[in-house]
Amino acid sequence: MFEFSRSSSAEAERPEPFSQEGPALWSASLRSWDLCFEMDEQDRVIRVGGRQAYRLQCAHGLGEQPRPFAEYLERRAPGAPTLAGLRRGERLDLTLRSDAAAPLTCRFQPMQPLDGLGRSLLLGMDISDLNWQSDSQQHQLQSLSLGKLVLSRLRHVSHGHLAEAVQEILESLSGAFQMQAIALLLGDGKGFCTVFASHVRPGSDSLLRPTLQLADDDLREGAGARLLRRGEGASTLLRQIGEDALYLVPAAMRGGRLGALLVRPLSLEQLAQGPAPQDWQYLAELLANQVADRCELHEQHDSSRKLGLLQEMIGGGWWRYWAEQELFELAPALHDSLGLTGEYRRVPLEHLQGLLQPADADELGLRLRASLRSGQALAQDLCLRQPDSRGERRWLRIEGRPLGRGSALGLSGVLLDISEGRRQEERVQAAHARLRSLIDSAPVVIYVQRVEQGHLVPEFYSESASNLLGLDLQGQSWQALAERVHPDDLEAFLARGRELLREGRVKTRYRLADGQGNWHWLYDEAKLLRDAQGLPSEAVGLWLDVTEQHLAAQRIAESEERYRVLVEDSPALICRYTADLVLTYVNRTFADSLATSPERLVGRRLDEWLAAEDASALRARLLGSPREGASEVPELRFNLPGQRFLWLVWAERPLFDARGELCEVQAVGRDNTPVRRAQQQLAQGAKMASLGEMVSGLAHEVKQPLHVLRMTLFNMRQRMNSVGLDGDYLGEKLERMDAQVMRVDRLVSHLGVFSRKSALEALPFDPYAAFEGALGLLGEGLRQHAIEVECPAPTQRMVVRGQADQLEQVIINLLANARDALLGNPGLASRRVRLEQVACREPGWVELHVHDNGGGIEPLLLERIFEPFFTTKAEGKGTGLGLSVSHDLVRNMGGSLTAANQGEGALFVVRLPLAAPAEAGG
Repeated sequence: MFEFSRSSSAEAERPEPFSQEGPALWSASLRSWDLCFEMDEQDRVIRVGGRQAYRLQCAHGLGEQPRPFAEYLERRAPGAPTLAGLRRGERLDLTLRSDAAAPLTCRFQPMQPLDGLGRSLLLGMDISDLNWQSDSQQHQLQSLSLGKLVLSRLRHVSHGHLAEAVQEILESLSGAFQMQAIALLLGDGKGFCTVFASHVRPGSDSLLRPTLQLADDDLREGAGARLLRRGEGASTLLRQIGEDALYLVPAAMRGGRLGALLVRPLSLEQLAQGPAPQDWQYLAELLANQVADRCELHEQHDSSRKLGLLQEMIGGGWWRYWAEQELFELAPALHDSLGLTGEYRRVPLEHLQGLLQPADADELGLRLRASLRSGQALAQDLCLRQPDSRGERRWLRIEGRPLGRGSALGLSGVLLDISEGRRQEERVQAAHARLRSLIDSAPVVIYVQRVEQGHLVPEFYSESASNLLGLDLQGQSWQALAERVHPDDLEAFLARGRELLREGRVKTRYRLADGQGNWHWLYDEAKLLRDAQGLPSEAVGLWLDVTEQHLAAQRIAESEERYRVLVEDSPALICRYTADLVLTYVNRTFADSLATSPERLVGRRLDEWLAAEDASALRARLLGSPREGASEVPELRFNLPGQRFLWLVWAERPLFDARGELCEVQAVGRDNTPVRRAQQQLAQGAKMASLGEMVSGLAHEVKQPLHVLRMTLFNMRQRMNSVGLDGDYLGEKLERMDAQVMRVDRLVSHLGVFSRKSALEALPFDPYAAFEGALGLLGEGLRQHAIEVECPAPTQRMVVRGQADQLEQVIINLLANARDALLGNPGLASRRVRLEQVACREPGWVELHVHDNGGGIEPLLLERIFEPFFTTKAEGKGTGLGLSVSHDLVRNMGGSLTAANQGEGALFVVRLPLAAPAEAGG
């Protein structure tokens, strides 16, 4: 026993020592009582002794300051009323804090005074065993009650609400034993366990949530219910959940499975006051096994349902055969699918054989006896006599193994409906036969080559090889095949095998000799197949006879070469260009005309050589080009270096893609430069000829102002000699003389402009000015011949584009022809010529009319009057080029010149396109 005394250093502070009876009573009490407390008048402990004093958690030695008695109690309760009862002579059971796992419970006697200074002696006997038995019984009863709750709660709950019911049970356990969190763990047999259900007290944070997966290392140790504490050995659960302490209660489950209750107590003291480990073990095993049984039962029901559904879907099921009774027991779905009747689904062997084809029935009996005798498995395909609803044969597959001994000897297995599989097999066989026939008769050769140690060994050739090559290639070696390859293609043939083994596929062409020695071009395509280890096993390929295609391609290539030479050597200028006028091809003739090479022209644009209006017109035609046929442009003028010009008659054909979009234009040009130059020279000659014809009229036109000048000078001289010259008279005469000089100057200037060569550039001008210019040159001559000229001013001035002097030359030619026609008809009462500018009904055009009353043109000659050198005048009176040149000049300006008989004479119409609005405004 232990005794705690005060040291001498504290004697001055404590009360006086005991009386003579005090020490004796204290010493006697230490030997007789389990706990002895010396108390002061404030119920503070001065010292502690007794047989069980060593078990107290708060030891009190001699010389220490007095402590309140309440600090020694396990369950804190107000100390004053308790000790007051002891002072009144009452007995009281109190539980004190102990160093052991279980608390120390003592029954204390009433306090005894030790001296007259207020000191008292509190004596107690240890009744922990009696109290523990009472608590243990209470916990056992509580555990049994909770176990009854588990059984009643889980008995009728559905599987879908099983986890919810377990959670409610865990909540009851947590409330009964004051737990912060509690969870049920079930192992999966693979090293892990899963939280099936859990309860966490509100306001607590814990990772113990349903579906949490944890390692089952702590469960497999099998050490019983135990407290897991951080720092006291390695614990996987503590590390995964992140807790400092957990109470683990492993549960022994049927079938060797692992389960456990995992508890997080509010405090370790609260855990010590809870159920004993065996009570925890009882609850854990009861709950885990109940849950596992319910889950297993659900899985069995689910498996049974799935099995029944599967048997119903496949039209089969399990069966069992008893050899002694020669009876078959069939699964319900199988029994119904065979159309059998009977309460116990037992069918005699003879009855079952009666459902089968005779040959299959006899074979089934033999195989059943052989399997029972030898112990080997049974397997056979059976055909039923009765067809199915579609009138097709029904096939079954029976498989089984021997089962039992002696009188219980029999077979058990499955019977499956394989009708669809057999029909598929028959269809596959028929399709295979058709495919084999198709392959053998196809124009391709299917072959298989086996891979052996890096070599390709021929293994199979389709029968079409004999039809194609007239050879039986079956069994021929690779060397024999290589000897039939054309010598020029042997390298490609040898490289084919290496590429196939290296790349896994190959495509090549080579020539192979047939049985008669003729060469065949073969297109060879093969693919390498590999086994499960990824190693090459065989190559499957095909030969396609492409001899005709190869010869056709060769003929096409030769034809292309011939046409290429023809195009390159053609005197025509040929090119191709895109919608943006970018050249994609130019032949040699075109390149030579542009003084460069074809390579330098490709990629350049046509508008580099064309005038702006020609390029714009060319683009506009491309936008509206027809889908079929070629279109011809009158002429295009190419501007070359050195102020040289190239005139081409241009024919173009648009090329469209499959979507109908313009992709390219092919054009052929004919060099029209010599013709153009001849036309220019001819026009200039015609102009000079017109001047020659106008000489007499021009002479009169010049002579008239000179005559006026001479008369004016004569009058001035007479006036000066008679009365003299005054200023007004002199000024009037000088102005008249100046006007006549200006008249001559305009005439000479007009002749100079008219006689010059026409400009090449087309410029905007007023077409009515051509009337004015022509009348300026021919008007006087017409008046001398009594020809009346009408030329009304237009209501609106128009603007056309071209050469103004050339249009004036056309009008002069038409006026000259009208004059000759009028003078050649002496019976006319009057001679009239009308010049008029007329707006066309069609927008964008203007017409110039020259109409006379000279009797018109013979109808048979209307079609020929614009031909070169054609004239109706007397010999020596005309060249026959006037109208022809006029027709070409108008056409070059984009217009037309037509002739017709109207009224009393001929009507010539010059039709010209109007200039663009921007040019007209300028």
